[in-house]
Formats: sequence, structure tokens, C-alpha cells
Amino acid sequence: MSLFGALTSGVSGLTAQSSAMGAISDNITNVNTIGYKGTEVNFETLVTTQTSATFYSAGGVQSKPRQDTGIQGLLQSSTSQTDIAISGNGFFVVNEASAPTLSNEFLFTRAGSFFQDDQGFLRNTSGYYLQAWPTTADGSVTTNNTSLTIPNQNVISTDFLATVNLNRVGGTATATTEFGIGTNLPSTAVANDTHKTDVQFFDTLGNANTTSFVYTKSSRDNEWDVELTPPQGVEVATLYADTAGSEVYESRGVLAFTGLPADDATITITQTVATGSQTITYQFDRVGGAADTALVKQVDVSSATTVAQYVAALETKIKAADSNFADHGGFTNTRVDVSPGDSTTLYFTDDGTSAITVNPTGLLTTSGARATTQESSYTVQKKGLAYRDFQQFTFATSAFTTAALNALGAASATISINGTTYTLSTAELTSDNDTSIRVDSLANFLSDLESSIETNDASYASGSSNVRLRNAHDVATTLATTACDTLVLTNLSSGSFDITFGTGFTTMPTEPDTTASYTAGTAFAVDKSNAVRFDSDGLPSGFSAQELELVGFANGAANMDDDANNAPRISLDFGRVGEANGFTQFGAEFTPGFITQNGSQFGTLAGVTVDASGLMTALFDNGETRPIFKIPLATFVNVNGLSARSGNVWNQTQSSGDNTLREANNGTAGSISQAALESSTVDIGEEFTRMIVVQRAYSAATKIISTADEMLEELVRIKR
Repeated sequence: MSLFGALTSGVSGLTAQSSAMGAISDNITNVNTIGYKGTEVNFETLVTTQTSATFYSAGGVQSKPRQDTGIQGLLQSSTSQTDIAISGNGFFVVNEASAPTLSNEFLFTRAGSFFQDDQGFLRNTSGYYLQAWPTTADGSVTTNNTSLTIPNQNVISTDFLATVNLNRVGGTATATTEFGIGTNLPSTAVANDTHKTDVQFFDTLGNANTTSFVYTKSSRDNEWDVELTPPQGVEVATLYADTAGSEVYESRGVLAFTGLPADDATITITQTVATGSQTITYQFDRVGGAADTALVKQVDVSSATTVAQYVAALETKIKAADSNFADHGGFTNTRVDVSPGDSTTLYFTDDGTSAITVNPTGLLTTSGARATTQESSYTVQKKGLAYRDFQQFTFATSAFTTAALNALGAASATISINGTTYTLSTAELTSDNDTSIRVDSLANFLSDLESSIETNDASYASGSSNVRLRNAHDVATTLATTACDTLVLTNLSSGSFDITFGTGFTTMPTEPDTTASYTAGTAFAVDKSNAVRFDSDGLPSGFSAQELELVGFANGAANMDDDANNAPRISLDFGRVGEANGFTQFGAEFTPGFITQNGSQFGTLAGVTVDASGLMTALFDNGETRPIFKIPLATFVNVNGLSARSGNVWNQTQSSGDNTLREANNGTAGSISQAALESSTVDIGEEFTRMIVVQRAYSAATKIISTADEMLEELVRIKR
């Protein structure tokens, strides 16, 4: 009967309009819900089969709610750095658990109102935890599961996801890898004038250290040398002359005392000498009177009461017991020296003679504590041949036997030094300071040669230390020969000079450590390349000191020595050759310009930034930054096929298809904006308009029901 059909149709209208009213109320209620996607209710006609051409069977209507999750909401700014929004396609990946397991489903949301909870996790207002890809320091995605691989950086499995926790972002410290120094060295400086620059740097632990660069004017025009003071707690500091690291420009070790060594406390010094490796032990004698032996020397500190006095006594003993450290002929040997700024510190400096190994492990106080800041053995390196200040020739005693002397007396036995030729002669019985050199003994040969050079070569002033004699070690004769066996020639202020040994030399001299031997008849140059050299216009023409190596930090920091497991050496940027952007040499006073270094002290997390690709970078209070996560975006073939869940999240369905995690701002994935939120897609004006329409439709449906009811009641009365 059509009246009953009308009642049924009216009821369906009420139901459908009620559904629409429910959707509208939800939309209006969530108008300020971040990332909310409004629901629109469409209507579908129900049509029954018509059995008569003259009779109509009412069908009614049913509602079809539709939530268009693909619609973009407007982005609104936020004051929170952890608020993020998506512009374009994609969803944030979240999970209800902070440590998801297989039972915890990954869900998807556009609600980026994340905040840091009391445990450091980023959660949104619905309590879901943000998931992201952990990254390495260069921003590349990484994973703790080594069995997983990343075939495509822009499409990565959920297996790589981790819950974002900012509390687990550790602090950071950056070791210094570069010094930049700019200063004017005065052109009016004379030889041996010095100036100093103090530079602060940071080790691998983020500790601040200070080292000093001392610039000394060379006797050569427009050239300066650089001396480095080892920082506190560093055992050895070495300046390298090139980036390849093959040439050592300067090496200096430090032995800093912090307490009084106990009686019998020891230090050993090892050197490579002509007869092999040699170790001397120096033992502190607090009582006094103990006797020296060949390889153990007693340091009498019976009258010493301070650390400085102990250090001075040790230096004196080293110079007295070991000729390679001794002063000769008015020349002060600075291979071992007390620091001019700290009387409790000894410096061991490389002078081109041989490497020096210092072992302070036996230096303990009466309580058993360390008496020095150094705990382990260290080596002060020998300079590369191109940078030595002087040349040393050690002559073997075997070259001065009777037979050898007769050979040396031949006409071809000559030495050419700086353009002057000296002829060896067995007939020369006195030191008459001419160019004929006495060779009846090793001592007389060297003594006569020294006097002759100073007399006949104006470049070498008589009585100066430019040419001098010394003794070299000889293990077989209790560490030192009874006569001089080594000639020392300092490079000249005019630059390099040549030395040629005549073919009459059947036994060639060597350096004291035997690392260099010379060929008869072949000239070789003696030179020193100063650290900083200038042209006549005051601009730098070349730099020899280019890298700094620091070894043996007392605080446990890694060595800065280019080892793969340590920090790299510190490169020295003194400016560019030919440009006034670093070192200059003008007529003004010494003028420090700038000091830069690229390290940083320890820093804690101060905040985060998120770029358009989703890369989350940690900001530290020391100014450093470090990538920590990359926030992916999940895309779907059919976003409207997602199933809505409470908390403004969706889960994937068969209709939506599986998610694909993509890097934001790449391909089909949208971009991410920090300090922004996606507004609800609800248009409140439109919703109120729909509400009016629904209300009227609902009223009309109720009218259908009431009218049909009246008609049925009238029909019943007619039957009665």
C-alpha cells in the first residue's frame, strides 16, 4: 500500500537527515582540530520495483558519508618548533607505543601538533608517538638492523623507523681542525726579534686548550721562523711542512712536573746514534753521593726543595752526561731546555740530530702518584732534511788510521764548503788557518778545519756558533768520545750553500744518527726553509709550516695526528701566497689581526629544526648542529580508502593499498613546514548552510510521516 510506503520513505528521510546532521555537528565540533578532514554526507535514492503502471511504490533515501582525506587544509603558523605540517601529499607515521612491537600497528595522521613529553618522546595531542628514520651525521638514513639494506634512499621500509626521542640526543663537541691566523710582522724587525700569538682550540672531548705561536725573525731578509709551545697536557707538538706529512718542520716535546719525584724515581732518554739506539736513565738521588754508571746517571737533588730546583738539576745532568745535549764552544744546545715561562717544565726540541724518546713512567712521587703530567713514553721527531738549521758531519775513527790518513793526504782529498776548497794534507803539522788541513788525527783534522773555515770564509764569523765542534755518542766508549768527531755547520743568512767531498774520501761522514751519508764528488745543499717567507712587497711568498700534530693528551682526548681512529691534524691557514689576507710584513708594528679556529666546546641540545625534506637537525648551545632524524611521509594509491580511527589517525585498508614511505619534498610526497600546523578542512559557514538545509529536509520528512499517519487514521474511520 502506498501509504505504508510513504511512511517508510519518510522514516528513511529522517534517518538520512539525522546522519547528515551528525556529520555536520562533528565537522563544526572539530573546526579547530588540527589536521581534521571534514565529512560530507551525500544521499542515495532507494527505488523499489514498480509492479503497476498506475500504482507507485515509494523507496526512500539513504545517506552516504564521505571523508575526503586528500583535501589540503590551510597552514597556520605556530610558536612551537616541534609543530610540523605537510603541504601536499602524505601522512606522518605514528604509533600508539613508544617502543613498537609486531602487535602495534603503524598509523597515519596529518595532525602535526607534536610536543616533547617527560621522557623526551615527540607525541601529538592524541598521544601518538612520531616515527622517523634515524640518520648519520651527514643526514643519511641508518638502521641498527645490519641485515636490512636501503635500495632507494627516497623509498624506505618501515623497518628503519624509530620513535623520535630528543632526550636521547647526546651532546656534541667538535675538535679543532684548522687555525686561521692573521697578523702583521714588522718589516723593521732585526734577527732574533720575537712576537707571540696565543690560540685557543678544542680537543676531541671539547676541552679548551691554549697553545702559543712564537714568530722569530730570521737572519735572512723577509723570513720568519715559527716555534710552537705544546699546550698544557700534550706530550708532543709537531709542525709539518706539507699536507702530505712527509716533512717535519719542527717537533717539540714537553715534560711538565707537578710534584717532587721520589728518591730513585727515573726518566729514560733514548736516541738513535751512530753506534745504534742508546738509552740513558736519569735517577733522582735525594740523599746525594750516588755514583754514575755507564747508562745510569744520578741527579743529585739533596739540596733541592722545590720542583723548579729538581727540574734545573735534571737539565744540568742531561747536558753534562750526554754530549748530544751539551753546550759546545759557546753554543747553547737547546735540545733540552727549561721553559722560559715555566721553571717546572722541560722542553725537548728536535734540532735535526736524531729523534728523542722520553719515557717518564718512572717519575713517581713518594705517594706513588705521577710527578709529571705525562704518563707514557713519547718521541720528538727528527726534522726533514730540507728544513734543518744546520748540517752535521760525524767522521768515523776508522777513517784516521795510518793507511786512511795516507789516502786522505792525496790531492783528491778535498772539502768544498760555500765556494771555498779545503785540501787535506798529512804534511800540514800546525794549525795555520790556511786552506791546507791537518789530518794527523781526527781531533786535529776537525779543529784545523773549523779554524780555517772561520778564517777564510767571511760568512762564518770567528768565534761564533755558525761553525763548531761537538762529540757524538759512542756506546762502546761510555757514551761519548774523548775527542771531537763531529763538525756542525749552520746555514747562512744568505740562504743555502753547497758542500762537496772530494773523491779522495774513501770513508764518507754521516749524520750523527747515520740517516744520511754523502757521495764523494757530488755537491749537496745545506738549507733551512723558514716557516713564513715574504716578497719585497710585504705579501707572503710561501709557508713551510702547514699542519700541526698534537700527541699524548693528558685528559684522554684523541691524538690529532691524522690516524683514522683519531682527529685529523690541525691545518694552519696563514693566508694565501701573494695576498694580504693573513700574514703580512709591512712597516707597522706587530699587529695581531685575527685568530680563528673551527672547533667547539661541549654543547647540549638547545632545540631542533626541520627542513622541507623532513630532516630534523639538532641545535646545540655551543653553536654546533647535527642531523638526527629524517621524518618520512607515507603515501597511498587511494587516500580516501583509509579507515578513520579515534585520535585523528587513519589505518591502511585493502581499499587504500599499502603505504609507501618517501622522503618529503621528493616525488609525489609533499613538503614539511616547521612551526606550522594544518588547519581543519571544515568551512564553518558552509556547515551552517548545510545545517539549515538538513533541518528543513528533516522537518519535511516529519511532515510526510504525520500526513501519512492522518491519512491512515482517516481510512480506518471510513471502514468503521
